[in-house]
Amino acid sequence: MATLNPKTIEFLRLGNPWLVGRNVSRIVPIYTLHALLADSFKTHASAQGVKHLTVGAERAIQSGLKETLDVTEHDYADLESSAYGVFAPDRRIFKDHAKGGAASIGSPFPVVGGLVAGAIDDGLGKNLRRLMDSTATDWNDRLLKLMLPSKALDPVTSLSLNLLGGSPGEAAELEAQAARTLTKVDQACAQFIDNLIVPSEDARRLPTIRRLAMGAYWVALVRLVIDPVCRRGRKPTPVFVYCGLPPGSSNEPLVRAATRSYANWITESWSYTATRISELLQKTEDLPRTKKAERLRQRVHSALSEKKGLSIAAAESILGSLEPSLEGGGEPSPEWCKEVMSELLSFSQAELGRRVRSLGANIGFAGPDAGQRARLILDAPILGVLVQGVVGDQAMELGDFVTALAERFGLVLGIGNDDSIADRMTDLGSEGYDAFELLVANQEFLRERLVRAGLARTFSDSHTEVFCNA
Repeated sequence: MATLNPKTIEFLRLGNPWLVGRNVSRIVPIYTLHALLADSFKTHASAQGVKHLTVGAERAIQSGLKETLDVTEHDYADLESSAYGVFAPDRRIFKDHAKGGAASIGSPFPVVGGLVAGAIDDGLGKNLRRLMDSTATDWNDRLLKLMLPSKALDPVTSLSLNLLGGSPGEAAELEAQAARTLTKVDQACAQFIDNLIVPSEDARRLPTIRRLAMGAYWVALVRLVIDPVCRRGRKPTPVFVYCGLPPGSSNEPLVRAATRSYANWITESWSYTATRISELLQKTEDLPRTKKAERLRQRVHSALSEKKGLSIAAAESILGSLEPSLEGGGEPSPEWCKEVMSELLSFSQAELGRRVRSLGANIGFAGPDAGQRARLILDAPILGVLVQGVVGDQAMELGDFVTALAERFGLVLGIGNDDSIADRMTDLGSEGYDAFELLVANQEFLRERLVRAGLARTFSDSHTEVFCNA
């Protein structure tokens, strides 16, 4: 069985351009944020020096920060510790043991725009950026105000400005983007991120940037799963999200329901990915006088050759990995695609489920971290991000909030304002409970947690209103 590599992932992306490779542990929110913001800012000349400061003050001094730092060698250890806490809370700055200081890979927490640089997150941030570039709002203007403060009103921003010579950085000149029509799911994803971009110059800047990182990562993760279904013109596949205190007991009916729903969610995404690849290959025209035995290979080659940024050598390498399945020609049916995905590319339904769970665990959206009972959950931080991303600076009745998440992203947190959702969630009911009962109970858990977190208020007539307290 072949091992999936960065080249063969491009074959899978014929069916789902949001898919990520096997090394999902390297894909974290801070990388997605950098990739999303990279086109809006110029990286400051001292940005690498700031990274050096977190792991090697002496190297930072040598790199050009000497003029901004008035310290002695006795202060180096304390300075490194403080800088690491400010710029590497995600521990994504790595030491260069050969040269000293920080390695070129890795990303700091972007306190200001000058610290933003491109990061490798397997394309999630770039895909989101394409959506935002087609969004007709002032989101980029608000982003510039957030990331390029005119003055420092908190110690962290003040330190950043001092290290960068008094400047927060510069805005990059944006290139003209080709007009693109956004689908409903595109619009939902873009609106979610748009609601998280709230300009501020005081200490609220930092949690705002943190929520933007988590929100962008969450949207990309959900889109990764629902994209193959939505590309077929269908609504997102509904998936039940456990709203009790995570991760919940495996013996609890709601948890078992969430586990079954997660498995079905992954299966649907995986199957539609294969169907999408099959349809694309079947639409590929054969070259004149192509022999029947070569037809399938030629179709795959043509489809890969049309992918932007994929070299001829990479396409040939992918074909080499697929060669056992191309012999004798044949039709690229969905069954053929599924066999290739699972047998040749080591990309089974279980593997997709593993990747999604690993990504979700980074933000408290999936759990547990190991074992066979994966499910979607809502830990405290992501709960607040969801509220802000959906509600924005307004307020929303609880039923409307629950229904909005179901309609926009397929996430089922409760019954909402649409009782018919229970009829569509046939995988939930079991063990003496029907789907309606489970959804009502889950929504009550959600309501209690939102109220305790200060994200909702319940009035005397039992009306519950959800709002963002950021």
